[in-house]
Amino acid sequence: MIWDYFMTSRFIAQEFFAPAREELRYLPEGPRVLQGAKELGWVAIQHSAEATVGSLNRLDLASGENRSWTLPGRPGFFAETDTPGRWLVGMERQLVVADWTSGTVEELGVTVSDDERVIINDGLGVEGGVLFGTKHLGFSEPIAKLLFYDAAARQLHTVMEGQTCSNGKDLRGERLIDIDSTPKAISRYHWDAAARRAAGRELLVDPASLPAYPDGLRPSPEGESVIVAFFNPGAVSDGVARMYRVEDGAVECEWVIPGSPRVTCPEFVELEGKVRIVFTTAVEGMPAEIRAMAPGAGSLYIADTPFDRAPARPPLVRLG
Repeated sequence: MIWDYFMTSRFIAQEFFAPAREELRYLPEGPRVLQGAKELGWVAIQHSAEATVGSLNRLDLASGENRSWTLPGRPGFFAETDTPGRWLVGMERQLVVADWTSGTVEELGVTVSDDERVIINDGLGVEGGVLFGTKHLGFSEPIAKLLFYDAAARQLHTVMEGQTCSNGKDLRGERLIDIDSTPKAISRYHWDAAARRAAGRELLVDPASLPAYPDGLRPSPEGESVIVAFFNPGAVSDGVARMYRVEDGAVECEWVIPGSPRVTCPEFVELEGKVRIVFTTAVEGMPAEIRAMAPGAGSLYIADTPFDRAPARPPLVRLG
């Protein structure tokens, strides 16, 4: 049975891309395989502890060449649009369109908050627009939200309030999986598409059983499980990601990320005929003594998976 196979599956990741610039190691997040290209897009949310800028990045999966574009703010996520090279980006407290061809950033006139204690965090392209969250910069106050942007109407809807650090998410029919990192909550909700609201919260996993703070996630190919990356601020050298069955929260599979404990997000890639998984990792908040234990901090890692196909990519956002 595939369940028996998963129960014994444990994969060891290898360093795949080591940014030469220290600023790109600080907080890599949100990797996405780009449509029609063997490239991986990702964001460097901010370039240092004091920085108020970050960058968009495009990594060629074959050559290892990375193109980086510093933005005039901190990007929490990007989603590809129906125009190649134009990305919808959540930057600081607004949504913008970044055009790789022209090198321009276009404001959409959509601001999510006037509160400087929060900025946009993880996001996901979905049918009709983008589902994304915000985070409290101090990671301690429940003043963040989960939001839905209706791309056709150019309207913003509040899906859920009272979060601290809205992070990884998966929307599948009437089922929403959402992570609020600081309370270590991986939750399942009923999604009301007409009202753009989430209700009926159930914890997918007991927070006390988690190895660290849950960060980004990706669904398994069939959508019955989610792979969660864990950000471990402790004095450890290795990171971890786990696959949880949505039905009952059972651990089905685990990945170890040697030399980088602050794992931020997974993404499936297809390379050399195999379905593999890439993990972004971070240096954020790491003191010198832990950095010495974690030489791969801030690198992107890659590992094998038990799958023979990758999940479907998020839909393109239609800007109109």
